[in-house]
Order: sequence, then structure tokens, then C-alpha cells
Amino acid sequence: MISGALQPLYRKIALRLIPFLMLLYMVAFLDRINISFAALTMNRDLGISDSLYGFAAGIFFLGYCLFEVPANLMLARIGARRWIAILLLGWGATSVATAFVVNRPQYVAARFLLGVVESGFFPGVIFYLTLWLPRPLRARMMALFLLAVPLCSCIGSPISSHILSMDRVSGLAGWQWLFLLEGSPAVILGFVTWFVLADGPQTARWLTGNEKGQLESDLQRDEAIERPESAVAWLHVVRASVAYFMYSVGLYGLSFWMPKILVAAGTTNIVSGWWAALPYGAGALAMALISRFRGAGWLRAMYLLGAVGFAGVALFHSLPITLLNFCFASAGVFGALPLFWSATTARMSGKAAGAAIALVNSVGAVGGFTGPFVMGRLHDATHSYAVGLCVIAGCLVLGAGAAPSNEIPASA
Repeated sequence: MISGALQPLYRKIALRLIPFLMLLYMVAFLDRINISFAALTMNRDLGISDSLYGFAAGIFFLGYCLFEVPANLMLARIGARRWIAILLLGWGATSVATAFVVNRPQYVAARFLLGVVESGFFPGVIFYLTLWLPRPLRARMMALFLLAVPLCSCIGSPISSHILSMDRVSGLAGWQWLFLLEGSPAVILGFVTWFVLADGPQTARWLTGNEKGQLESDLQRDEAIERPESAVAWLHVVRASVAYFMYSVGLYGLSFWMPKILVAAGTTNIVSGWWAALPYGAGALAMALISRFRGAGWLRAMYLLGAVGFAGVALFHSLPITLLNFCFASAGVFGALPLFWSATTARMSGKAAGAAIALVNSVGAVGGFTGPFVMGRLHDATHSYAVGLCVIAGCLVLGAGAAPSNEIPASA
């Protein structure tokens, strides 16, 4: 899938970087959302209501938002290899420590801290790829990297649900084992990253001098066709920020609430992990297929497909129909992700790309807080998930209207 018709240089770069970055992102996303399965028993043990669960799920993104731009600046200052390794060690240790929280304030604090230490990873990787790839290749490579999200959830969901069955092994609850076992890989990979990643092409020992020269020439040529930063370019960033806020409401409404909704529809804690793998598998397939398409029309179509899926879950409550509609929601949400980042970065220059990516992702992080929090409050108020799911569907419809175009102006 990576090789395709790529030039030998970019095939070499892709094979060296993308699988490892995908692995790191799978670990990051798993540590971010594994509370969705931990909540099936942890909420009872710690006396956590749905409102508090939604708040704790969302407060991750407040820590993420507050520290994301400084974290991205640190990456540029000390280099990708060192900084990403530090982030992995930090969020892995925080995730492991969550296994030992004993009350609600500690739980909320652990979630906030996890957001802080993970804040630099995703925007850092997106910026990191701009150092290695000319713009025509970024969408394809971003799609491969972002495929880690649905793959992580597809593989991680049944694993997480089965770890819960380790309840009282060595005196620990199942949810404690969940954080211990799923946080540890990040710590291990933090040490591995130090030796695997290069800070950039010029420090990569696995590139020859001629390859470094070709890459530098390609990137300079790609940069030369861009227009200088202007008010129009930053209006594009604002539009993308609005669209990503709405998108994040949908993504984390799916990630944090699907296991609880499936259990409410009649499945068990353990079986819910296997059922959840189906929608995530649909999302991975949609992402792989749709990433080759261009234009705001396809991006908007994915937003609207996600909205249809969430509305369907709200309206129809039998388990088979719920699963089918979650498949629609997942396909729309994950299918939109590579299209969105391709469209968003298409008009960004190298000098402004890091700050612009971090800004868009920070606004999206606010959406990541809003979605889970509103879902929890509405469920406690109405004793139903339907109203919250309709709110998510409405946000995706609004996001479709704000979705950026992937086309670069002819004058650029």
C-alpha cells in the first residue's frame, strides 16, 4: 500500500517513517480513549456519573489545547527525536498512574495531565511530515498515518474489553489492569523512538547525500509555488478550525460513548469490544478508500454520512440497527480525516505550517471537550443518549458547511 508509484526516494522515506509513526499514534489514541471501556466498571467503583465521565473524558482536551502550541514550538527547538520520545515517556507514565487513582478529583487530574503530555504529538507529527514530503505526496502519507486511529480502535476494542475480565487478578480491578497494560507500551516506545527517528532529512543516516539533495530541491520547488501568507490564507485556517471543532465533537462522541451505548442496547461488557470493532473496521476501510479523492465535495459528503449515522443511532435502538448506524457514523468520521488534513495543509507555507496546524488542532481539542461533556450532561438530564447523539449529528452538518476546499488557487 505504501509503495504504489512513488519515486524510490519517497518510497524509502515512507517505509522508514510511516509504519513507526502509525504505531506511535495507535498507542497514543488507545491511551486517550481506553477510558471508554474502563468506564464500564470504573465508574461504578469510583462513583462517577455520566456527567462527570463526560467531563473527565473531555478535560483531556483542555490540557491538550492549552499546551499544544508551546509543545509544537518545543519540537522545533529540540528536535523531533528527543521531543517525541519525551512525550511518549510522559503520557505512558501518566496512563499507568491512572490505574492507581482512588477518587474522582485524582481521576480528573490524571486525564488533564494526560492531555498536557500528549498535546505535542499529533500536530508535531503532521508538521514533521512536511519536512520530508512535498505537498502532492502529503495527503497519501497522512492518510496512511491517520489510518492508525480506526485500526487502533478496531484492534484495541476487543483487547480492552477482555482486559476488564482480569478483575481481582493480583488484587487489582479490571480497569486498573487496563491502564497498566495499555500505558506501558508508550514508555517502552519512548526509548525506542530515541534511536529510530531522525530530527529531519539532513540528520538521517539512512539517506545518501544525493537523496538529501534531491529532497531539499523538491521541497524548495514546492515552497516556491506558494503565495506569501495573507489574510486569505488565515481565513482558510479559521474556516478549517471551525470545521475541525465540529468534526472533533463527532469523533470523540463516537470514541468515548460507543461502548456504553452498545451495552445499553443489550450487549455485555466483553462482547461490546468485539461489536465495537465492526464500526471501527468500517471506518478504516472508508479512510483507505476515500483518501485518494480530492475536493471539498467528498469531505462534506463524509461529514454528512457521519451525521446520518449518529442520527440513526439516536432514532433506532435495536442492537443490529445501532451497529449498522455506528458503521455509517464511523465511515463518515474516519473517511473525513485524511481529506480534512489534506485540504487544511494545502494552502499552508512551510514557515507558518507548524503554528497553523497547532491552532486548528487546538480548536479541535475544544470540540473534543465539548462533545463528551455535552453527551454526559444530556444523558444525566434525559436518561437517554438520543438528544446528545442528535446534537453530534447537527454539529457534523454544520461542519460540512465549513469544510475547507482541497483546491489551491490558480494564482498561488
